[in-house]
Amino acid sequence: MSTAVIIAGLIAAIGVAGVLVTLKPDYIALDRGKVGMPRLLKQTEVRTDDLPALVRAMSRGTASVRYAALMFGTPDRPSDEDVLNIQVSVENGKAGFDWVLLAPRNIEDQEKFRIFARAHGAEPVARSKNEVSYLRVERADVAKFTASVVTEMYDRPPNEPLGLVYEGFDWPQS
Repeated sequence: MSTAVIIAGLIAAIGVAGVLVTLKPDYIALDRGKVGMPRLLKQTEVRTDDLPALVRAMSRGTASVRYAALMFGTPDRPSDEDVLNIQVSVENGKAGFDWVLLAPRNIEDQEKFRIFARAHGAEPVARSKNEVSYLRVERADVAKFTASVVTEMYDRPPNEPLGLVYEGFDWPQS
């Protein structure tokens, strides 16, 4: 989760994730509190229909750090500062959904997310790692829950591309 939170923070700090979906830039990943070589991560795209395969690929991975950060905007708030950043990660051997509280829109919409999650039978658990707070939901079908956040909570179509930055597993699957 620590690298995932740093990636989400970098994306939020840059504040241009909406444009990034088109430009597909690279990101530098640093492990907070550790000395080591930074890693270069590329942005690609994924659709909500692909999330079950993405979560299966992540769950099959063996790396200690495995996550998929997803970025998307909404037509009612097209500003680059209003891009949402959500992620799926493996923490303590379990796949889960993380609502990372770094991007301004994620912070603003955290109560909306809590209400949405509870309405879908999940209780978000507040966590913090590396001085970054997030709300985590662990469900049997984390891909379905993640897709519902995009398609139901934000009314985005399932075929709309989402920005994707991932680490710790092979994607796309062949």
